[in-house]
Amino acid sequence: MMTSFDPTLLPEGGLLIACSSHEERCEALSRRKAAWQPEAVILFHYDDTNPKREERHRTLVRAFSNRLCQPLSLPFAEADAAKSLHDNIEPLDRVLASNGERPILLDISVLTKRHLLMILRWLDDRNCWDRLRIVYSEPGDYVVSQHIPLSFGISRIHQIPGLCATPDMSRPLHLAIFLGYEGDRALAAYEHIQPMDTTLVIPHPPYRPEWEGRTEAFNCDLIKIVGSDSVVKIHATDPAGTVQGLRERLGEEEKRAPHSKVVCPLGTKPQTVGIYMYARACSDPPAIVYASPLRHNHHFYSHGIGNSWFLKMPT
Repeated sequence: MMTSFDPTLLPEGGLLIACSSHEERCEALSRRKAAWQPEAVILFHYDDTNPKREERHRTLVRAFSNRLCQPLSLPFAEADAAKSLHDNIEPLDRVLASNGERPILLDISVLTKRHLLMILRWLDDRNCWDRLRIVYSEPGDYVVSQHIPLSFGISRIHQIPGLCATPDMSRPLHLAIFLGYEGDRALAAYEHIQPMDTTLVIPHPPYRPEWEGRTEAFNCDLIKIVGSDSVVKIHATDPAGTVQGLRERLGEEEKRAPHSKVVCPLGTKPQTVGIYMYARACSDPPAIVYASPLRHNHHFYSHGIGNSWFLKMPT
C-alpha cells in the first residue's frame, strides 16, 4: 500500500538505485531526504541530448557523494534498452553482491516504463523483492497545449524483455491498455494486437484535479472505437489499486483465465509497478507489450515536483 513520503522511513545503510533526467523531479529525493545518505548509489544516465539532463545528473552526483560513497553512473540508451541493461548487468550485479543484504531503495520517478519493468525483474531474479522500497515523485505539471501528445509515431511494438509470457492463441485475447497522454501509441497497440476483448484504463483520480478529462481527450479516438463500456478507472498512484483492477478484469492470479492476457503500460509509473506486481504473482501471467515511440515531444515534458510516495515497503 502506498505511503506518503517521510524521510524517517528511508532505509539506514541502504543501496539507492535512481536515474537522472532533464525533468526536475529527478531531484525530488535529494531535496527531501533530510540528512539521509545511502551507503551506495547506482545512478542511470540516459543518452538523450538535453543540457538540463547533464546539469541535473551532476547535481545528483554531488547530492549523494560523500567521503564513503561515490555514485556509480551507468549509461543507458533507451532506444536499445535491452542491450543497455545487458551491458550493465556485470556492474549492477557487482554492486548488488558487494552490498550484501542491505535494504534497497529504487527511485522510479523518471525511469522509462520499459526500463522500470526490466529493473524490477532484475531485482526480483536476484531475490531482492522482499527488501525493496520503491519511491516515486509526481510531476508538478505537464505543459500541454491543444492536446499535443508527449510522443509522436510508433517505431515498434514488442514484448518487454525478461517478461516472456506469450499469448496462447487457442484462447480469445483480452488486452488491457493503461492510457496516458499518448493516444497514438495506445491506438497503434490496439490495432496491432487486434484483441477480442479490450479494457481501457484511465488513471483516476489524476495527480491534480485540474487534469480531470485529459487522458480521455488524448485517447478519444480509441475510446470511440472500443466503446465507453470498456473504460475503467484505476488509481493513478496506488499499485495495489492496479493489482485489484487487473484481478477483476483479467482474472485472479492463481487461476488460469479463459482468455489470453496482454497488458500495455502507457499509464502512470505507479500503475506500471502494479502491473508487475500482478504479473509476478500469476500462474498464468499476462504478456506485457510496449509500444516504442518514434520520437518524444521535448517541448511538452513535465516541470516542477509534485507529491512523493513510497509505493512499496519491505515485506
